[in-house]
Amino acid sequence: MTTFSRIASLFALILALFVTLSAVAPALAVEPIKIARDDKALDLSGAVEIYRNQGENFQVSTAPGPDGIVRRIEVEANDARSTGDWAVFALANTTDQQLDRLIVAPHFRLVNSGIFWPDLGSTRIAAITPSEGFALDRQTSPDADVFRVTLNPGTVVTFIAELASPKLPQVYLWDPESYKDSVNSYTLFRGIVIGIAGLLALFLTILFVVKGTSMFPATAALAWAVLAYICVDFGFLNKVIEISPGNEQMWRAGTEVALAGTFVVFLFAYLNLNRWHGHFSYGALVWI
Repeated sequence: MTTFSRIASLFALILALFVTLSAVAPALAVEPIKIARDDKALDLSGAVEIYRNQGENFQVSTAPGPDGIVRRIEVEANDARSTGDWAVFALANTTDQQLDRLIVAPHFRLVNSGIFWPDLGSTRIAAITPSEGFALDRQTSPDADVFRVTLNPGTVVTFIAELASPKLPQVYLWDPESYKDSVNSYTLFRGIVIGIAGLLALFLTILFVVKGTSMFPATAALAWAVLAYICVDFGFLNKVIEISPGNEQMWRAGTEVALAGTFVVFLFAYLNLNRWHGHFSYGALVWI
């Protein structure tokens, strides 16, 4: 056997091994997350597998069931505007009781949202289809995609989520009662913060009317910008005026720009930067 034949045989063997591993890898990609009865909230973000540009029909291998068998299922997109991006994860109910849980994907997350091309929030999941049973029912929520799921005792279920946006920052699995308590506590906290910010903005505006120095209008403008940002971030603006889906990003971007601009004006007025050097004035104008 010549050297060329040996090299060709070795190359064919490596190629066959690579093809075999590629075929087996998708079946082993989904690792089920074990759910206990006492679990209140679980972060599933690290266990979610994202598949890009898969088209309207998506095929995936499920997680091994209790019998160890790996099945392959196909899911069709429900949204005509589907981007072809899918997310896959699996849950295993290791208890002897039926468990009700909520799959929650927040619309906006400030951490890692970006600076130059920020992620301003949007609907993350269009629909979720389990490997057994019917598609999950969407629960009403203004700031998150919430789906209710029931896990039978000893079952392993693979979930295929049709993504409505390219990014999926976080996915949580909540106990329904714990999620309700969390939402109620955050509602109280947000109400207190909005009330304090509103009173502070009103008080600083009154000071601006009484004393017309440059410091007070800059402070009042910053306070109103903070209030506007909080109202958008906490979802309070939707209760005051009607905002159609998709326009919330514009409101968020506008309040962030206003917050950045008024903050520079406040620092400029508070530190009297124009007295230090004239270039600070040009820098402030460029920033605004």
